[in-house]
Amino acid sequence: MAKMKQTNLFEEDLELTALRERGKRLEEAHKEVVKLPARLERERRDRESTMPPMAEIEERQQINRFERNLSRGQIENVLRTQRQSLAMLLLLTAATVLMLFWAYRIMIS
Repeated sequence: MAKMKQTNLFEEDLELTALRERGKRLEEAHKEVVKLPARLERERRDRESTMPPMAEIEERQQINRFERNLSRGQIENVLRTQRQSLAMLLLLTAATVLMLFWAYRIMIS
C-alpha cells in the first residue's frame, strides 16, 4: 500500500512539474504577445524612415531631370502625335467595320 501511495505521489510530482513548465511557457508567450504591438509600431516607423533603394532614387532623379528639360514645344509635339495616332486608330476601326458590313451584305445576296 505504501508503494502504491509513493507511485501516485511520484506521478503527481511529474504532472505538477509538467504543469509548471507549461505555465512558464504560457507566461513567456503572453509576454511576447504583449510586446507585439510596440514591436510592430517600431518596425512600421523604421520602414517609413528608411530610404528607398539607390536604383529607385536614381530613377526618380532621371525622371525629374527629364521633366525639367522637357520644353513646351516637345510636350505639344507628343500630344499632337498621340492625337494623330488616335485618329488613325478610329479610321482603321471604322474601315474594318465597313468592310465586315460589306462582306456580310455580299454573303447574304
